[in-house]
Amino acid sequence: MENSAAMPAKGGVLKEVLSTPFVKDIIRSSLQSRKPDKSHPLVVALIWQDPEVILSILGSIPAIVNSCVGALGETGKQLNEKFSPELLRDYLGSIINDIDTEEFKVLADAYATMMKNLWEVSPELRETIGKTIMQEAPPLIGEGINAATKFINDVSKNDPRLVSKFVSDVVKNIDGEEFRDATHTIVNAVLDQKLHLFSWTWQLLRKRMKQKKQNYR
Repeated sequence: MENSAAMPAKGGVLKEVLSTPFVKDIIRSSLQSRKPDKSHPLVVALIWQDPEVILSILGSIPAIVNSCVGALGETGKQLNEKFSPELLRDYLGSIINDIDTEEFKVLADAYATMMKNLWEVSPELRETIGKTIMQEAPPLIGEGINAATKFINDVSKNDPRLVSKFVSDVVKNIDGEEFRDATHTIVNAVLDQKLHLFSWTWQLLRKRMKQKKQNYR
């Protein structure tokens, strides 16, 4: 006997549940009530009570990252299609102001130390990362540079002083010796390429002279 019952639309039940104002309030309240420092004791207990648990969790990170990246990508796509830039600007602006930057600093420091230690003791990791960088990173870096340069140009048009202040703040926190060695490596690699360096340099000098003339006025 054939099943004549109509199948629910994809995500139908979840869609109906999430459309309920009461459920929205519960989700919003639960997420906003989470404090970063409240999770620290749980992590400590997981690591020292049974290290196998945390290692199992770490082993599932690639699958979790893939799922999160896919979800974030689809979220961005839907936001671009469904919401106006003005609405996103106001809403995301308020979200960014509530983000705990200190926790981000702790996160960056912790994983930077971990990667440094792994890099020193693992030739296999160095080889894997090296191959990945050489094969997959160049196109991504190129696209990232294009997006970053467009963003910088747009910001500079709105407020020319903002970019200078940003660079100044960044430079204050740079390790001079490491930066010098890295820039020498990059410049040597660039000089090996057939780029229009003379025309680029001339355009840069012209812009600098034009900017100085405007500042003197």
